[in-house]
Parts: sequence; structure tokens; C-alpha cells
Amino acid sequence: MKKVLIAVHTLQMGGVEKIILNLLKKIDTTKYDITLLSIVNDGIYVDEVKKIENIKYKYFFNAYFKKARANKDSKLFNISNKIMNIIWKKYLFLIKYFPKRVYKKHIKEKYDIEIAFLEGKVAKIIANSSNPDSRKVVWIHTDIENIRRKNIYRSKRDEIDCYKKFDKIVCVSEDVKKHFINKTGIKKNIIVQPNPINSIEILEKANEKIEEDLPKKGLVLCAVGRLAYEKGYDRLLKVHKKLLNENIENTVWIVGEGLERPKLEKYIKAQNLEDTVKLVGYTSNPYKYIKNSDIFVCSSRIEGLSTVVIEAAILQKPIVTTMCSGMQDILGKDNSCACIVPNNTKALYGGIKKVLLDENLRKKYSENIEKRKERFDINKVILDIEKILDE
Repeated sequence: MKKVLIAVHTLQMGGVEKIILNLLKKIDTTKYDITLLSIVNDGIYVDEVKKIENIKYKYFFNAYFKKARANKDSKLFNISNKIMNIIWKKYLFLIKYFPKRVYKKHIKEKYDIEIAFLEGKVAKIIANSSNPDSRKVVWIHTDIENIRRKNIYRSKRDEIDCYKKFDKIVCVSEDVKKHFINKTGIKKNIIVQPNPINSIEILEKANEKIEEDLPKKGLVLCAVGRLAYEKGYDRLLKVHKKLLNENIENTVWIVGEGLERPKLEKYIKAQNLEDTVKLVGYTSNPYKYIKNSDIFVCSSRIEGLSTVVIEAAILQKPIVTTMCSGMQDILGKDNSCACIVPNNTKALYGGIKKVLLDENLRKKYSENIEKRKERFDINKVILDIEKILDE
């Protein structure tokens, strides 16, 4: 049995973390002895991971006031965030300048395969493994050429040298692969592998009832994801406001939580959008909101392979999305299954308006999207991932 280490940053809400869950629930644990390693023991998926049979779970450091974090107790939550930010800064410094020391301190066991399931922090840790006999694999989930994040590398050369240490580089879409090559110049040992999506679970959860009262004026636009700059919800709200000014009724539901909430709330209040916009917050079941909406919108500035767009496709929703990495992998290149627009606010406005006003187009997208779902069948994708581990 192969010993496999899979490293992630946290188990907070996010597409990558959901993919990890799908993978751990389906992978053959009679073939692989798997340990999941998180830098911080925090996030909505921690308890779910602990329930999965035959999966070991480890972490670098604990979150403070975890109960308060789970219940969003504002006072303790803020204190916890301040403490964790201090610890994170310490770890970011150590990972940036002393990654070998971080590895030796926290990873004591020997593994046959060491996987960094994200670019960035865990990639640098695993690249500096003190185990010369392990096979090292890294997953690239995003457009590393254009993403805006604090750099964990000392220089571009440091980043390139990091990725050169991996035996296999797994990109989740053709676009992600292209951007990776553009930034690093690395062309060897790179493959494209879609993420596993559990369509049965999505379809089942989508049938649950929405208990809270939500605004519903005109057609409902639904978006799901972290409230972060990369997701572009600021421009979605600007589009919504412009459409209302043109007397085109529509409602926006945004499902998710994040640091951009105060900024979005300020805009909603300033533009008097309280009756037509709902920031739903975090939920373990976003699928019921997608199902009960009329159009799914991805307003992202940057993606790798959008998990939630695949989920919306499984639910056969008409989709309007900006042209981010992975969208053509998911939806095709001919715009017959969804409306893919250039990555700017003006184009997003045009796409949403066109789909809002054309019932036949919405019906066409719903019917055509079904043929794209097979590419992400979880059983096929898990078998492909196991082949990567068996090489």
C-alpha cells in the first residue's frame, strides 16, 4: 500500500477544499494510505474530513476560539482573526525564506507520494521535502500568471526552481496549463486533469427547500463563492444596478462569505439595493439556491477551473460567465451551452442583459449544457487521478 501525503492550506469554504472532500470520499483506500495535511486546523470541512474512513488528518497549528468562529461570534471571531493573522505572518515568513525548516518541523513520517494540492505555500513546502525517495506531485488550480496574491517566493527564479522539483505538475484546465507555462517556462511533466465533481450529491441537495425569505423581483441571478476581489461581485452589482436603471427587473443572490462583505454591503446600501440583492452568506448547500434561481452568473476576474460553474452545469442552469481560465474546458468554445463574455464589466452587462431578455436562449442553454457534464464524472476522474498516483 502506498503512503500518500496530500497538503492543503486550510479547510475553509472554497472550490479546492470541496474537491479535496470529493477526492477523499471516493479514492480507493485499500490501495493508498492517505494523510491529509492542512497548515491550519480551521474551516467548515474539518469535521467532514474527520468522518471519512481510513483518512488520517494532521495540521501545523490550531485555530483559536473555534466555536466562536463556527458561530460567527463577532467579538471572539475578530480576536481569533487577529491572533491567526499574526501566526500566519510568521508561517508565511518561514515558508518564504526557510521552507526546509518548516518541512522538517512538521512532516516527520516518510511517504511514497507527496502531493501539494495547491500552488503557492504548500507547493513550496513539499518542493523542499527532506525525503529524496518520495514522488512529488503538485496541483495547479488557478491562473498563476495573473493572480493577485502575496508572493510566497523570494523571486521569479525561486518560484521556477520550486516547480522544477516536482515529478508531475497537474493543471486543472488547458488555460491553467498555458498560463503556468507562460510564467515558469516549464513544459515537462505537465498534464491536464479535471477535478472530480459529485453530481449525485449536488442533485440530491438541490432539492432541499430554502427556508429564509429571499427577494425575487423579476428573474433571479445567482452567484456562489468567496466574497473576494477575484470573484468580481463588485462588478456584478454594478451590472445589476444598471439593469434596474433601464427598468429591467432582476434580483441577485450571492452565496458565500469573505473579506469583501463590508465593501459590498456599503455599495448595496448606497445604491438602495436592499430589496433586490441578498448576500446569503456561507451555507453547506449552495445548490438549492442555484436550482431556485433563473440564471447562474460567474463574474470572476480569475479562475482555474470553476467548481461552481460545473455544479451549475450539472443543475442545467443557463450560465453567463466571464472568460476566465477553464471556462471553455467546461462549457465548450462555441457559446452553444452558455454565454461566455470578455472579462470586463461592460461585456458582463451585455451578456447578462441578453440572457435575461431572451427566454428561448435560456432554454437552449439549459438543454445543451447536459452534454458537457460527462467530462467531470466523478468515477472516471477518480480513476484518472489514481493512475497519476500509480505511475
